[in-house]
Amino acid sequence: MAEYTIQELQEMLHNQIETETSQSAILSDLEIFIDNVSSAEDLETTPILINNIIVGNVLKSNSLNKQCIEQRHYIEELEKGEIVSRAVSYVTYITGSYLDTLPKPTMQVIGTRQKDRSVLKGQ
Repeated sequence: MAEYTIQELQEMLHNQIETETSQSAILSDLEIFIDNVSSAEDLETTPILINNIIVGNVLKSNSLNKQCIEQRHYIEELEKGEIVSRAVSYVTYITGSYLDTLPKPTMQVIGTRQKDRSVLKGQ
């Protein structure tokens, strides 16, 4: 087993922390695109509703010549076979230029789960 001085160990720790910090600070191209559109001064936001449920959003910026479609994917929560709620499981994005014709978000249900509201009695 190699022996290190305290100073060497501290330097190794410092280098490892710097490496991990710089890696976690790197944003993906998609994250940068969404951040740019979302923070634009001329941001146009249009929620897309189906049966009073927001299924996604259209985010547009004319000055940046960009748009982003946010598509929500839901899990339906059932109680006694009836839908009592929907929960967003994850979100996907479609990107393009301001004038591109991109598909509008639609209701996306990826699964169901039973909702159990029964209360267990204590002993």
